[in-house]
Amino acid sequence: MKNLIKEKVAETKKRLILEAVSSYFEKEGFAKPTMHDIAKNLGISIGALYKLFPSKDDLFYGYIEYQILLFYNDLIKATQTTKDPKERLTTYIKMKFKAFASKRKAIEDPVIGDPLFFVKMNTKKSNPAKPVFEFLANEFEKLSKTFLLKGDDYMKIAYLFNAFTMGYIEYWLNFGGELEKEAGRVFNRFMEGAKA
Repeated sequence: MKNLIKEKVAETKKRLILEAVSSYFEKEGFAKPTMHDIAKNLGISIGALYKLFPSKDDLFYGYIEYQILLFYNDLIKATQTTKDPKERLTTYIKMKFKAFASKRKAIEDPVIGDPLFFVKMNTKKSNPAKPVFEFLANEFEKLSKTFLLKGDDYMKIAYLFNAFTMGYIEYWLNFGGELEKEAGRVFNRFMEGAKA
């Protein structure tokens, strides 16, 4: 019981730090601040920060995992009023583009510096985006009832769809533009390639 309580306390501390560090990274970016700067901004000791996150990379991975969880919860809420898979997938794109646009400062350096950042993250630990991929695979399976798709491995289609949308985000990070206005066109372009 004592260990369970310690685990729950550590989880709560981590969540509170991730809540606070989210706005800090989104304002200051990730590359410049040191762990000391981050701890000072959060009003905690550097030792307390290192105890929960042994490195700056671990803190950033924690931040990304936390953001994915928030995104997934928001996605489920935003799509619960419609059963149309096309609309649900387009909503996913809009929300993903909006999330990245609002967090540009936080993700710009890691993603531009390492185009495989999210791939590495998914293989480093457990895949924090697994529920999002399951959502996408489920929607493509529903969509296949009205659109004949190339293949029936819906999880594979979900990963390809994610990579396709990430391509637009990486282009936007490097060259700018109005990312959020692209959502409808992005879905249609993907479907052109995915239809049998």
